[in-house]
Amino acid sequence: MTESSHDSSPEPRTRLTGQGRNSAGRRGRHTHTRKGGVPEPQPANTSERIGLRRTLRFGFAAVWLAAVLVSAGHFAAGHGWWSQPAVVSRTAAIAATWLGVVVLTRRTGGRPVVIGLFAAVVLGLVTAFPEEWALAGAAVTAACVYGVLGMVLTRPAGGLRALLELVMCALAGVAGAVAVAAYDVGLRPFRFGVTVMVLVLVAGFALAWRLGQGVSSLGRRGLVLIIGGGLLVLALVAYAEAIRQWGSPELVQEVVDAKAWVSDNLGAAPRPIEALVGFPAMVWGVTVRNRRRQGWWMCALGSLGAAGVAASLVQPRIGFVEGLTATGYDVVVGAVLGLLVVALDRLLTAGGRRVQVSATAPDRPEPARFAPLL
Repeated sequence: MTESSHDSSPEPRTRLTGQGRNSAGRRGRHTHTRKGGVPEPQPANTSERIGLRRTLRFGFAAVWLAAVLVSAGHFAAGHGWWSQPAVVSRTAAIAATWLGVVVLTRRTGGRPVVIGLFAAVVLGLVTAFPEEWALAGAAVTAACVYGVLGMVLTRPAGGLRALLELVMCALAGVAGAVAVAAYDVGLRPFRFGVTVMVLVLVAGFALAWRLGQGVSSLGRRGLVLIIGGGLLVLALVAYAEAIRQWGSPELVQEVVDAKAWVSDNLGAAPRPIEALVGFPAMVWGVTVRNRRRQGWWMCALGSLGAAGVAASLVQPRIGFVEGLTATGYDVVVGAVLGLLVVALDRLLTAGGRRVQVSATAPDRPEPARFAPLL
């Protein structure tokens, strides 16, 4: 919304586009002002509707959180904390997947009712007929949904507040990892992780195309850095696959021993894609979004962080505590590198005309965290 003027003249009409129109329309829908800027009291039925909506939102969030927590019972039984039937964890994972689909659809401007009904039918069939291939497809869906949620549930933030958005991204990935593991289906970890990351990256860039106003608005330096990040991800995946396929037994054993040494001394080994690419890009993206919508392109690359976390607990030898510890290390390393990238970006652009205008401009508004972006 625009700031009110200091004189008594009527407020000039300002055209809002994109996210500004959505947020302004929702804030102004139930607000009426008299002459002089004095707000009129809201009707009783309007207040009741607002209260009902808030109650429904809190109820939805509570059910969503409960579904994720019940899905984690799969790990609780493994650690001996309490026993829970596998069918209960799987049903909770299906519910968490469906709720994630609904939230993602609403956030991206889709039709939650239509998509929600379709997803309910498909996931209901998976519940009724838990075939191996159906459970594998549901696990891929859950990981992809929560990977993209790690991108779209963030908000523009500058400075240290960007680290809170990084934590939000990581939490979305953890929720997805819990749901994926609760399906309890045999998957090939490497192929599963690569599949999820590719699908999430494609979906993230498709959303960034609309939210970031195309590639032309990205700028040469931003485009170079994003391409460089993508090439780094490709190099890491290719290196890991090359070692698995053609590495000598001595080299493979050295890699395994090095990872085991790190895990024994630190409790877990950080994951390179999340720590070196995904999470730093997310910190950079939400910081840029605080002034310009081009930051969505960096956040699309940052969705790899949540996607990698969501696919991290597929390996049977990795426990829940070890997976959380590794995610914590990824967040710390990603936060440090992300802040360094932000500082380097500001240093390279210092004194530019666009930066001077952006520095004096107010923070760019976006809809609330769970409100539609489109």
